[in-house]
Amino acid sequence: MKYLLFTIALLLCINITAQELPKKSKIFVRVYNNEGQKIAKGKILKITDDALILKKGSSYITVPTTDIMYIKTKKTNGHNVLIGVLAAAGVGKLAGGGVQGAPAGLLLTPVFAAIGYITTLFKNSQHYSIQGDPVKWKSFKENMYSPQN
Repeated sequence: MKYLLFTIALLLCINITAQELPKKSKIFVRVYNNEGQKIAKGKILKITDDALILKKGSSYITVPTTDIMYIKTKKTNGHNVLIGVLAAAGVGKLAGGGVQGAPAGLLLTPVFAAIGYITTLFKNSQHYSIQGDPVKWKSFKENMYSPQN
C-alpha cells in the first residue's frame, strides 16, 4: 500500500519539476498599417521580436513589426450590435415562428441592437501604438503575455 501511495505522489510531483509552459495569448486583435487600414485580424498565436503571428480560422497570418502602426484588442463595436440584431431575429423566430414571428423580430431588433451597443461600454478594448518602435513592441509583447484578470 505504501508503494502505491509513493507512486501516486511521485506521479503528481512530476509536473512540479517540469519546464515552464510556453507563453500563450488568446486575445483577439486588429492590426493597422501606416495609412490606418486594417491589414490583419485574428487571435494571437505567437509574438516574436520581428513579427506578430495571428490565427484566423484554420489559417495563420504573419505580420512584420515594420508594417504595424497600431493594434487594437477585442472586436469592433459593430460586432456587438450585430450579435444583438441576430439575437432579436432568433427571439422573433422562437416567439411566433415563420411569418407570424416577423413582427416580433422587427420590434425587438432596435432593443437588442441598443443592448449590444451598451455592452461596448464595458468591453475594455486596448489601443497599442507601435510605430516600428522596438521599446513599444516589447511593452506590447509583455502586456499580451502577462496574466489576464
